[in-house]
Amino acid sequence: MMCLMMMCDNVLFNYFQKMELLHVIIKSGPSPRPLAWSLEVSPSEDGDDWSMIRAFGDRDHCRKLWDLRPERRRRKARAAKRTSRADKPACSTQFASPRPLENGEMHVGVGEGVVARRVRLSFRAAHASPAKQQYYTVRALTVAARCLCHGHATQCDVNAQGAKCECEHGTCGAHCQRCCSGGAWSPHEPCDDGEEKAECSCGERGACSYDDTGAILCVNCTENRAGPLCDRCLFGYYNALPDGPCVACGCDPQGSDGSCKWDKKQRQVTCSCLPGFTGPLCDSCEEPTAQFPDCQAPVTPACKCDPRGIVDPDRVCDEVCECKVNVVGERCDACAPGHFGLLAEWPTGCKPCYCSHVTDTCTLASPDDLEPPRDVILPLGEAWLITDSQGNETLEPSVDEQGKPFVISYEVEGWEYFYWMTNSFNGDQLAAYGGEVLASVYWGIVRGDTGGNPTFGPDVVLIGTDGTMLAYSNTSHETPGNLQISVPLLEGNWRVVEDDQVASRTQLMDVLRDMKGIMLKAHYHFDQDEVRLERVGVRGSMVPRETCACPRGHTGPQCARCAWAHTRVPHYQCLPCACNLHAACDTVDGPCGPCQHNTTGPHCERCLPGHYGNPVQGACKPCACPLFEASNNFSPNCALASAEGDEYVCTQCPDGYTGDHCENCDFGYWGSPTTPGGSCQACECGGSPCHPATGRCLTCPPHTEGARCDLCKEGYWFGGEAPSATSAGCVACACGAGALSAACDARSGHCACRAGWTGRACDTCLQGYGGVSAGCPACRCGRAAVNATCDVVSGDCACAPGAAPPSCDTCLDEHYGLDSTGCKGKLILYTICNSWLNLQM
Repeated sequence: MMCLMMMCDNVLFNYFQKMELLHVIIKSGPSPRPLAWSLEVSPSEDGDDWSMIRAFGDRDHCRKLWDLRPERRRRKARAAKRTSRADKPACSTQFASPRPLENGEMHVGVGEGVVARRVRLSFRAAHASPAKQQYYTVRALTVAARCLCHGHATQCDVNAQGAKCECEHGTCGAHCQRCCSGGAWSPHEPCDDGEEKAECSCGERGACSYDDTGAILCVNCTENRAGPLCDRCLFGYYNALPDGPCVACGCDPQGSDGSCKWDKKQRQVTCSCLPGFTGPLCDSCEEPTAQFPDCQAPVTPACKCDPRGIVDPDRVCDEVCECKVNVVGERCDACAPGHFGLLAEWPTGCKPCYCSHVTDTCTLASPDDLEPPRDVILPLGEAWLITDSQGNETLEPSVDEQGKPFVISYEVEGWEYFYWMTNSFNGDQLAAYGGEVLASVYWGIVRGDTGGNPTFGPDVVLIGTDGTMLAYSNTSHETPGNLQISVPLLEGNWRVVEDDQVASRTQLMDVLRDMKGIMLKAHYHFDQDEVRLERVGVRGSMVPRETCACPRGHTGPQCARCAWAHTRVPHYQCLPCACNLHAACDTVDGPCGPCQHNTTGPHCERCLPGHYGNPVQGACKPCACPLFEASNNFSPNCALASAEGDEYVCTQCPDGYTGDHCENCDFGYWGSPTTPGGSCQACECGGSPCHPATGRCLTCPPHTEGARCDLCKEGYWFGGEAPSATSAGCVACACGAGALSAACDARSGHCACRAGWTGRACDTCLQGYGGVSAGCPACRCGRAAVNATCDVVSGDCACAPGAAPPSCDTCLDEHYGLDSTGCKGKLILYTICNSWLNLQM
């Protein structure tokens, strides 16, 4: 597509079937790029439901053409997050610069899920050259799209008849837009044959059908509606309520593109005006010197006066501009100090700032900065009293079955009486400025001609907490019945009751800023027999108003409220509570409310345990000793390290922890307190130090070894007591002569014994062995031994009487006759005559 050296209003692409739009590339020729243009799509064949998904221009055109807030150029990472046309379109200033002067390009991504049958590029404005010529060129256009298969196909067959998806996942149709089985269908989700087809609910707006873009479609829409659910109005129509009827825009065909929308804030239709046109219906010119419908005629350069700020807007070409009362500047194009606005419809050009008497610096608030207008319905019933004009006498009205308060005249005979409410529509009501007080009252008179007259008096009275009373009108109502009252909340309509002077804007705002109550007239005729309050409300408005630069302690668009931790004192000032800005209070010297920001004390002057800082000068921060996690916050308290800096020290590190933040293990401890879940544990090295990270013992007590010094060295054993911080516990094995080596079992202390030896230290002979000094040989007891064993220490056998140890195999001296019973008697030898004589003693 090429458009050379000419103005292109609209460029239309028709795919003849629905496609998924990917991106657009515009290349300009020997001129700058277009200044303002939009990208629009339509999923229908006849193109009657266009939707704008992207817009580009400078700040002025973004607001004037599309009423969109200008969007600064984004980084690529953020731009990728732009989604579908379901979001509000953005107006980007990315390509607003006239440079490059030639051969510029614009690459525009549209995000995911944008389905279109037709694509339209609507060019709305061009850069002005030094010769005041407005033109641009479009050398080439690329509008990229892919087959619409809803994630159910990887290939698409493109031919002269169009494109057909090769469907997968159990889907069918040219765009894989339904389940072959007739079950429920979803984009990018396989068909589940067990599910039933979703029900269609189009109501009376259209008939139900299955769409090739998303399961269900409402067709044959009625009531000037369009869209897949018949939920949008046709081009040139609007609806004020989501479910309301679509009404023709009524835009001027010469000044608009025919589209419009309902402005919720202004409560009116706003048409999309062409350049140079303005007004809700685009039926007037932006430039005062231009004559409708020739609004795009150039302004004479000699006309320098700002029509908004001069007394006579027809004299914009005067050599000397005559400014309105509150306007200054050679061109009458600025507000005087302490004023705001500069609007043509204001007789004084600008209005004085109302900033609750705490500053006079303000600017005109943009619509985006204002709170949306709210319509408030005030309660009836017991919320109202009956009072006289000064509020001195009161009585409670009766209430009917519908909760409406009413009064019979004899109850208030002789009064000029009013309905009076004090418990609603009070306090700060500045947001109601510019709106209306609406009321519906029924009153009747005594039957018959009594000759009475109607009463005169204000319909509405506003009462400020300082006692100021403002009254609206001083008229009479002669016809009994249902009376509808509408009272605008604007200056010039109210009078100060005290001096009967017209109330200024400041006086009206002072009352609205701190309302005590509202009074409605209840006595309309001297022959009145009853009055009943049917309905009362306040209609919101978006009249131009200011945004003030509030001093410290004040907040709100007009500084009407005290900031948190401040309280109001006489003469409108908000002063800090004596709570160091950490709590609210009722009076400056009154008690502080609950302390915030981790502070405590009567004046929130101390930090809570576990926090540090200077509450008098700032906030208290939580201690990290060494981490914020409870499992690793080992000190319950901390304090500033010095009065000047922000460093802190933990003041109650438990045993085993050291460092300013309890971040290290002390000598004799090991662990990782800076790791979540970690802690410091005592070294288990019998009183010796260990590695601070692993806990492995660096040195061990005598005769011990191992990572925890919990093992005895070779040649030693526990001795019945395990090693500890107070006792090494390891003693020498002390293996005896019968041991195979000097080593012993580390737990039991038993030595490995040779044959015939026993005992822990192998220092005792085994049963059947004896004679420690002889090496515990096996017992060799003779025939005269009492048994086969011998003494384990000496090795002697137990002999029968008369037998001689150690082996009991001989008789004692002077004994004889060795046998198993031992030996007998003694043998005495005498020598007689060289002969032997045996005598038995």
